[in-house]
Amino acid sequence: MRETSPTVTGRVLACFHDEWEVALSGGDIIRCRIRGRQFTKLPDGRKPVVPGDLVELSLLRDGSCVIERVLPRETVLSRLLPGRRRPAEQIIISNVKQLVTVASLGAPSLNRRLLDRFLIISEVAELHSVVVFNKTDLVPEKEWRPAAAAYEDAGYEVIPTSATNGTNVDRLASVLAGTFSVLAGPSGAGKSSLLNIIRPGLGLRVKEVSKKSGKGKHATTNVTVFRIGDGTLVADTPGFRELGFWRIRPSELDYLFPEFRDHIARCRFRGCSHSHEPDCAIKEAVETGALNAARYDSYLRLLEELKEGA
Repeated sequence: MRETSPTVTGRVLACFHDEWEVALSGGDIIRCRIRGRQFTKLPDGRKPVVPGDLVELSLLRDGSCVIERVLPRETVLSRLLPGRRRPAEQIIISNVKQLVTVASLGAPSLNRRLLDRFLIISEVAELHSVVVFNKTDLVPEKEWRPAAAAYEDAGYEVIPTSATNGTNVDRLASVLAGTFSVLAGPSGAGKSSLLNIIRPGLGLRVKEVSKKSGKGKHATTNVTVFRIGDGTLVADTPGFRELGFWRIRPSELDYLFPEFRDHIARCRFRGCSHSHEPDCAIKEAVETGALNAARYDSYLRLLEELKEGA
């Protein structure tokens, strides 16, 4: 039996086939395996240890390392694992404090429905959310400003950026500073490009948008955590094309739209779905312009999806 040194702690930066890259508290980065008996093997391909996890490690005398235990997770950003007959949770990342959703204004075009999905799973995880509208150099401001205003009115900070000319990249860097953030969004939105400007030494791969489909190609293939300054951690994620909800009930959806919350209590019926009921404060607010009609339409579409899957 191999002798071990005392247990140390570290943070998981990335997961590979059967190895995990872990940053020790002193700054060293090592590759580890997991001690099999300590973890239940998941049959559907999910990892028992995910990026962001704080773990206890044993450093072995032969220079190798094993993960002994995952420490309790403070936050978990999850989605429904795609392509499975039986519903299962896929943890994207753990222990983050902030979700920065990067939406492309052009090439690929703005996908507000996907953006709303990211904001909803962020609300479920109780993370602070920031919206980045990237590629402002490709679309006139008058075309994207109404959409930006809708998210600002919902209470989100919106940062219009361009990785091409550097617009507001310094503002994004200040939002990332001093906390643990995850950047997410569709393929081709420009997450890696923005990080490369903020921290040039990262050298993240960037791929062009497909001219045939108009959709982004995956440049990042794994969720990877980077240290880009003292106290600043940022996770880069693969582009998501599917973002199913994990265990969100239809009755919970309205509260996950922050701008709805002040209106919900004024509905005539408790448990109002805000779709067909009379004297609905949400519908009235949409009619008067107090709530954004596109956000309300997104809510209705997502509500139907949740009802069908219930």
